[in-house]
Amino acid sequence: MTVRSTRRTPKAVSTTRQPQARSATRTSSSSARRPASDSFVPSKASHVKRAATPPGNVASWIAQAQAELSKAGVPADKMNAADLAAIIAHESSGNPNAVNDWDSNAKAGHPSIGLMQTIDTTFEKYKLPGHDDIRNPVDNIIAAVRYSIDRYGSISNVPGVARLRAGHGYVGY
Repeated sequence: MTVRSTRRTPKAVSTTRQPQARSATRTSSSSARRPASDSFVPSKASHVKRAATPPGNVASWIAQAQAELSKAGVPADKMNAADLAAIIAHESSGNPNAVNDWDSNAKAGHPSIGLMQTIDTTFEKYKLPGHDDIRNPVDNIIAAVRYSIDRYGSISNVPGVARLRAGHGYVGY
């Protein structure tokens, strides 16, 4: 079954994450092809709890995370900035304090948190030493990139990114 976003505004980005068993299309084709930017229009989705955003912006958080990951030996071609920005736009609308409290992970007591919507156990497994705050946007990106490389080979191979590149809607990872 395909679930389509009910949003009609082409530039709006939904933060709704569908359970893994479903295939979801969350953006219109025009917004899926829109170039990634470092500022996103947050969704007013009721399931996303919001708090004050720390200083910085998505582009600077990505650059900081890439620098830390490079120091840890992660090759640059495994963590494309535009692909990271696309994931962030679809997963959290650029809000490092986004919390998904409705999906199967949340129901199991492990809500998806932060820019890249990682769950606590994934974050703990893939974080780098000294990057211990799941709500810190740089720390969250670091853990999600390491997870994505381990599972998919690179950020560019994450299914949602590959679908966007093919002109289809984003799906969560």
